[in-house]
Amino acid sequence: MTTPDKNPGLVARLFDIRSVIGALLGIYGILLTLAGLFPSVFGNKTHSSPSNNVVDMSVGTSANLWVGLVMLAIALIFGGWAIVRPAVVGDAPAE
Repeated sequence: MTTPDKNPGLVARLFDIRSVIGALLGIYGILLTLAGLFPSVFGNKTHSSPSNNVVDMSVGTSANLWVGLVMLAIALIFGGWAIVRPAVVGDAPAE
């Protein structure tokens, strides 16, 4: 026999899709920001000039850094949204 959850609001906030997306974007944003700040640690190979290859077109730019910072900003937006408008658990209002 299962016991009812004492705090269903906590479980609802923990598994709210905004929290999950914000956490994932935050993790990937941190990794990309670190890769942009410390490229030699993550195996950045130096190229003489970019070629027609789409992957090599970002050579010389700090694409990892900028994309990581944008992902962190979006993660903060999702986290703020989840805090300002938390998930509501309960019965639907009767009409």
